[in-house]
Amino acid sequence: MIEINKILWTTDGSKESDEALDYARFFAQRFGSQIIGVYVIEMHQKLLYDYSRDPDSELYGWVEEVAESHRSRLGSISEGLGIQGVPFRGEVLIGEPSKEIIRYSRSAGADLIVMGKRGLGLIDRMLIGSTTIKVLRESSVPVVAVKRREEGRAVEIRNIVVPVDINERVDSALSYAMDLAQRINASISVVYAFRLDTYAPLGIEIPPNIINELIEDLLAFSSNELTKRVDEAKSRIKIGDKLEISTEVIEGISPAMRIVEYANSKGADLIVINTHGRKGVKRLILGSVAEKVIQESHCPVLVLKP
Repeated sequence: MIEINKILWTTDGSKESDEALDYARFFAQRFGSQIIGVYVIEMHQKLLYDYSRDPDSELYGWVEEVAESHRSRLGSISEGLGIQGVPFRGEVLIGEPSKEIIRYSRSAGADLIVMGKRGLGLIDRMLIGSTTIKVLRESSVPVVAVKRREEGRAVEIRNIVVPVDINERVDSALSYAMDLAQRINASISVVYAFRLDTYAPLGIEIPPNIINELIEDLLAFSSNELTKRVDEAKSRIKIGDKLEISTEVIEGISPAMRIVEYANSKGADLIVINTHGRKGVKRLILGSVAEKVIQESHCPVLVLKP
């Protein structure tokens, strides 16, 4: 069973990080969690050395002034959440944001990290923020990447989409989603994105009807494998009768974009997805499908290591 006792919420002052706080509160209220808000004053190693060496320097004074400003802001958030019955404490750290977030999440024993997908910079607004992507790659606990919602839209998670790759024996996202859905009374749509061009014959003359039959057979096989994967996961977890789970094989040239389109069509409130189930150096790669889904999704994405 999922235990979310401590939620690490990261803030960089952007509106998307403010949106992430709403989701941190959502999880905290349902799991009885404490939220730890973290702001990192970005400082490279040389400046960090200069800062720590001379407490009388202008740099030291500037850092302390910035830190006090953010402590005050985090204190105000703590008061507001306290009224709602959500315990909160804030921390201001100094260093490289992604490294400090990972380090602190481990030392604090965080069970979940919630952060905005993009930061304040122009490039970060266009792509996944560099801090976010580094945390997603290195975190040993699940990370929820949040995009800014439509104005006035309340935070709710009623429909969860779980992409599953039937070619990899990785089921932690599916198991996590099932457990989560039971706790928050949500439904689950489990999907396998069938990549059409993978099966396109190269330089071979094959009648169209034969190709169509081959694809139909592969789709049927994929559907059976997906159902078996879900049944196996259900047998490992005590699934109540009220949990609604559907399975579907979807087709497309780009698995990531097809998953995003499917999630949009289903009105998904959350996508739960695994990173690659690889070892060695490749474990540091988030995975092209997962990264693209995070970047393009209109709803939050919860990412787990295998």
